Amino acid sequence: MLRFIALVLALFIATTPAHAGKRIDEFVSGYWTTYAYQNDNGSFGHCGMETKFDDGMVLSILLADGGVVIAFWHPDWKLTVGQESGMQLTIDSRYQRVASVVFDDPNGMVSGLGYDSDFWLAFKAGLRMNIDLADGSAWTVNLKGSSKATKALSVCYDLYAPQGRKGMFN
Repeated sequence: MLRFIALVLALFIATTPAHAGKRIDEFVSGYWTTYAYQNDNGSFGHCGMETKFDDGMVLSILLADGGVVIAFWHPDWKLTVGQESGMQLTIDSRYQRVASVVFDDPNGMVSGLGYDSDFWLAFKAGLRMNIDLADGSAWTVNLKGSSKATKALSVCYDLYAPQGRKGMFN
């Protein structure tokens, strides 16, 4: 609990433009690292949490102006920017959704889920998330520590989000 309170204080203190264009704080819980990100001009970019797989892939859950974004990145991928693929997300028996994934970088892809409260509730309480892409790629995500990490992510979002969005992910 002390680390969580320290994160809240650190996020509050770190709102100065001197930290623009980069992560301004981090909090580790289980397999997850939660962070705040400011754009180059010091404005809110996003709050995110990420985990790294043994194969080098990094999975991020981001809270931004458009809601929840799932991002995947791997240094060895050579994706064709602009292409899309299908993805199925399953969290325990609580949640299932088919969504599209856009290759936005030669090494990365993103999927915007919007303000999907069902995803958010299942993710916070879940034990395991399965991600299956149309090309047969699949990952199983251990959600250990995701409850504390999502609390930190919600605090981050409420500190930095534009007016009118606060409380969206509690």
